[in-house]
Amino acid sequence: MSTTTIIIVVIAAVGYLIFQGIKNIQLRSMNDGLRRKDSELVEKVADMKISRRILGDYVCDLYKMRAYYITHEEDRFEEMLRHMLCARYADPADKKSFLETYFHTFLIKKNRKYADMILEEIKKTGDEKFIRYNEESYAVMMDGRSDLIDKMIEDINSKKYYGFALGVILYMVAKQYSSLGDDENALTYMQSAKSCFHPKAVYMPVVEKYLNEADV
Repeated sequence: MSTTTIIIVVIAAVGYLIFQGIKNIQLRSMNDGLRRKDSELVEKVADMKISRRILGDYVCDLYKMRAYYITHEEDRFEEMLRHMLCARYADPADKKSFLETYFHTFLIKKNRKYADMILEEIKKTGDEKFIRYNEESYAVMMDGRSDLIDKMIEDINSKKYYGFALGVILYMVAKQYSSLGDDENALTYMQSAKSCFHPKAVYMPVVEKYLNEADV
């Protein structure tokens, strides 16, 4: 390896370490702000040019919205939510993840206003599979539908869904069986839903609550 190549490799390595160091500092500062429920700190760090350049607009916006949410600053939260719904981020997967997570957060909380806002944006994605399972979830959670069991079991058997989406569909089937008084099927589908969710998924607290009350 030539001296020039070695110098280039060393410079690249140092640059990478500096980049990661700054990135970790910015993230640590915002996470500290969230823990302390200090939205001003989170906002200040998130809006720094260096944060935007290194972390990206999506991550910075998400931290700001999360901060307003946990500090119950409803006006600022709604303003940020509307901004993120309209924004176009570099990676479309980020936007989809945001829509999915917060849509189901508000379904669980029975917040029709915000769920409606997000569902409208979900419909604009043009992703029929994504739209279908979210509309069905809305019908169960917000409208109290219990006649979608066969349709949602068809979705499960289609093998088109996996991970979080599959877990949600299983949860919605369990929810419908529960409302119909069929506790045996409700329990079976709730257990299956749990196996699909990440431990930090928004549905885990309600799933575990149901299973604990069922003494499972």
